[in-house]
Amino acid sequence: MSCKLQSNITKNNCNYTVAGVKAVYLFNYDSANTYELGTNGEIDTIALAENNAKAYKIDFVDGTASFTDDLAENGNGGKYRTHTLNFSISNYDYNILNEDKALSLGRYTAVVVDKSGRAIILGRNNGLSATSFNYSSGAADADANGWTVVMAGTELEMGRLLKDESVIKAITEPSIIIP
Repeated sequence: MSCKLQSNITKNNCNYTVAGVKAVYLFNYDSANTYELGTNGEIDTIALAENNAKAYKIDFVDGTASFTDDLAENGNGGKYRTHTLNFSISNYDYNILNEDKALSLGRYTAVVVDKSGRAIILGRNNGLSATSFNYSSGAADADANGWTVVMAGTELEMGRLLKDESVIKAITEPSIIIP
């Protein structure tokens, strides 16, 4: 692998961009999941290893989801990436209580869609696991309340772009075949 730049890095001033996360999807991490890469290196297709496996959309509180993709260095000079995903869920009901062990103890691959429409995959090689899963009731009437989930994982690459959100949506909904 060459560690030399191979092209110019430019910015395109002809596009609007908006910060923030519009959608979060999680699916169970499995090293046998496969990803078909397009000509530009974006992910065109995701195939989950287990039959009937699918991705799940997380209905988070607006303005609470964010992610980071940080370069880190270990004590021996090796470098890796740390992917971190944060979001809050306002529900305190049996749906969330029935998923608490999975969210607390499971390992996932995440796709985040930012408000500019870019879909980015996190935890593709090693998965993300919860580092925090806490509930806060708030004290005053206007305080934020809900479950705050923080997931993190060590990765070998920057978060890759998906062709678009349809790539992840293809594994969230059951296929309907009309004869």
